[in-house]
Amino acid sequence: MRVWAVLRPWADATRPRNAAIAALLVVALGGWYAKLAMALEIGWRQYTSDPDRYDGHQLTFPLWEVTGVPDANHYLISKVVKDVPVEGDSTGLKVGDTVSVIGDFSKEKWAVVQRRIEVHTLRRWKEAIGIAGILAWAVVTPLLFRWRAGRLEERRG
Repeated sequence: MRVWAVLRPWADATRPRNAAIAALLVVALGGWYAKLAMALEIGWRQYTSDPDRYDGHQLTFPLWEVTGVPDANHYLISKVVKDVPVEGDSTGLKVGDTVSVIGDFSKEKWAVVQRRIEVHTLRRWKEAIGIAGILAWAVVTPLLFRWRAGRLEERRG
């Protein structure tokens, strides 16, 4: 108990600094991932860098966004890579839809020839439910707990 009494002023003073360091580390990790994702030669980038080697190989695009529908047999998808051309039935697709696509790379068509597509029609609702859960947590937590004498305590009754 005496040790905490001595360390408490120091711990209280370092809390904002530690929070700022943690926030900066999270931002740095996000930036590192973005740089890595844009620079790695994997998937579409790898296949287009050596088309002869990868002609006919399978590619998978989970949860990509439709960014263009030029005609009934072609559409464009984007995530880390922008506007990957896909050859396949685009009937009913519209810009903004979330899809998962499995297909084969074609060097002649310079596109992914669709084998299978799954349109995630309820994806927006799932994201909304996740945000609602975070907001509910932010509202309910202060009602269930309180700070007293530098400690987090459960509210009773």
